[in-house]
Amino acid sequence: MSTSDSTKRNRDEEAARTLFGRSLEFSEVHALTGPTVLWFVVFLLGPLALIVVYSFLTYSSFDVLYEFSLAAWTQSVFTANTASVFARTLVMGVGVTALTLALGYPVAYYMRFHLSETAGTLLLLFLVIPFWTSGIIRALGYYPILGKAGVINQLLIMAGVLDQPLSWLLFSPFSQLVGYLENLIVFMIAPIYISLSQLDSDLLDASETLRGDPVDTFVNVTWPLSLPGVTIGTIFVFVLTIGNFTIPTLLSSGSSTVSTFIYLTVSSGLRYPSAAALSLTLLAIVLAVVYALTRKVDLTEIAEG
Repeated sequence: MSTSDSTKRNRDEEAARTLFGRSLEFSEVHALTGPTVLWFVVFLLGPLALIVVYSFLTYSSFDVLYEFSLAAWTQSVFTANTASVFARTLVMGVGVTALTLALGYPVAYYMRFHLSETAGTLLLLFLVIPFWTSGIIRALGYYPILGKAGVINQLLIMAGVLDQPLSWLLFSPFSQLVGYLENLIVFMIAPIYISLSQLDSDLLDASETLRGDPVDTFVNVTWPLSLPGVTIGTIFVFVLTIGNFTIPTLLSSGSSTVSTFIYLTVSSGLRYPSAAALSLTLLAIVLAVVYALTRKVDLTEIAEG
């Protein structure tokens, strides 16, 4: 066999081994990702596609007719009442998110820079403990605390601060806000704490070496590097707020949010097309907010550590 033939044969064998290796790698990737993709398609894309179809069906007297129309959108979504419900829900979502950030960031900062890693983890665990009980029970637990005959009113009356109990402590925007904070602040604290834990201490030392005061260090170093955690916390809190059903049902003054509005749309007459259209509108708003936030901050930084 000539040298050229031997070289050609070696090249062919090398090419075959490379092709086999790539084929094996391709099959391994599919074997690993296949179940996840299948789960995603069956339990997310499938139901979502069904909701999209239902939003274009026709409703008639407690029944859904398989006749395509835009009635569910024009009669349920594009109305003044629906616009006010969405506006109220979004205002509440933005307000709760801003308040949890204002209260949660100092807690996460304290856990990172003033506690040991073990103590910070324990404190985070204590914040999670309330979730060991039902959200309904946690919401109902505010009745004996914030009610007219509740603990706070009784203490204020006994102390002579009040003559009559405060009526706005319960079944009001205040009680609704308290319920949201108690349920959601941990979703703001946890990602910020993780982001701060990954902050390189040498950067803080460098700022101090360059005669940067604590305020300058926070504004120019700590805050920018913690933005991935802030963004993740913002997404968590905002999405969970506008989609929450328990708190506005049990603690509000009766004003509807999008979640309760969708529930009433179904329970009052089984208007599934209208409920589907409202749900898709809410989903579109959530996706727009998440997209806008992720365009501003690179969330891969918190995953890379």
